[in-house]
Amino acid sequence: MEDGNKEMSNPVLRRWEEEGRREGPAVFAASGETLRTWGDVSSEAVEHRGELCRGMGAVALQTGNHASFPALLLACWQAGRAACLCEPELPEPVFERLAIRLGITVRVRVCGGAPVFQSTGCPAKSASGIDLYKLTSGTVAEPEPIAFTAAQLLADADQVCATMGLGREDRNFGVISFAHSYGFSNLVTPLIACGIPMVVSTDPLPRAIQSGLASARASVLPAVPAIFRSLLACDGLPESLRLCISAGAPLDPGLGKAFHDRFGRKIHSFYGASECGGICYDASDGLPTAPGFVGQPLRGVTISCGAGPSKILVRSPAVGVRTPAGLFEPSDLLVREAEGFRIVGRESDILNIAGRKVSPGEVEGVIKTCAGVEDAVVCGVDDPARGQEICALIVGEAATSEIRRHCAEALPAWKIPRRMAFAPAIPVNSRGKTSRAAIADAFFSGSE
Repeated sequence: MEDGNKEMSNPVLRRWEEEGRREGPAVFAASGETLRTWGDVSSEAVEHRGELCRGMGAVALQTGNHASFPALLLACWQAGRAACLCEPELPEPVFERLAIRLGITVRVRVCGGAPVFQSTGCPAKSASGIDLYKLTSGTVAEPEPIAFTAAQLLADADQVCATMGLGREDRNFGVISFAHSYGFSNLVTPLIACGIPMVVSTDPLPRAIQSGLASARASVLPAVPAIFRSLLACDGLPESLRLCISAGAPLDPGLGKAFHDRFGRKIHSFYGASECGGICYDASDGLPTAPGFVGQPLRGVTISCGAGPSKILVRSPAVGVRTPAGLFEPSDLLVREAEGFRIVGRESDILNIAGRKVSPGEVEGVIKTCAGVEDAVVCGVDDPARGQEICALIVGEAATSEIRRHCAEALPAWKIPRRMAFAPAIPVNSRGKTSRAAIADAFFSGSE
């Protein structure tokens, strides 16, 4: 064990001492079957701890959404070892470099339905004061590890649950990845630190989610916009589902309205970052009309914001250990409005059109109000004469001429996309995120 006092100093483990003594189900299958009681999770953690106490170094949890995940995380901390959240599909060369960098000596994967402990052959490194590594999405470069203490993770879990009104009577439906910051903060830590049961699901198809929500009597669905859009194909949602939460990408107001009209439920937008956990949440009952609305800061979170679209400074006890004084500055651009904050783009997304700056989000907002347009993403491609030119990938039946005419009513000519392409849906990655760069490469890299 790296630190014999680490278990006693870990506040999540101290909280688990209470939760682990409870009776009743803790982890459900999508069929409604109980996979783990609270006592089962405790016993399983002790069993895995015995395996992990034999060595040192960080442990990569690469199990996907498996019922053993909470116990494995507890076992890592009980053995005094830092855990690293890794997606199962992480490319092997990327994992090997990460293992060397962090001193990951063991990886845990699922074989034959059960967790298997595999040695990486890498030497251990000191991880004093670090309990967990999250990985950034790696949409531009390789995933970057972000270090956390258990106290920071506990603060995030408490802030999320208090702001969203999550309680022990709820059942969280876990279809988003446990290894992603969003899934970890809304599913895993609420279970082990706040006693909120979880449903484990590995099938993201809409009919499977619909069936799982009903069979497991789930009350909370944290998901990404692409999942909520796919659910529109279903004929209904169970009465047990009281709260729908969307994060990972901005929620389109049109999708929010369509979902509400069909199922009578609002999708509440949640905004956060891997580096600091939850930032904002829309707890209101009203449907937002402007894109990117994310509501007010979570309880315990304060935000400093300039006038107009600007970067923000987040102060929170959940900010990772490498950021001084609990401060983090996301790369997103936000505006403060009377009802809360709204994301209008990212600093890296700003396009340079012949020396003039334009936010893709501004153009997207106009295109999406055109009749016959269901969704749109605006990106930029290099242009030798203008620096960049504006391109738009569109979902819908509107003609290019109609979209241009509509844009001309609200935008100056230089902000109207010069090139447009159409697709049945906006491409997203496994975490439900949209990459403007990937769309530019896939749809606009060739000549017109």
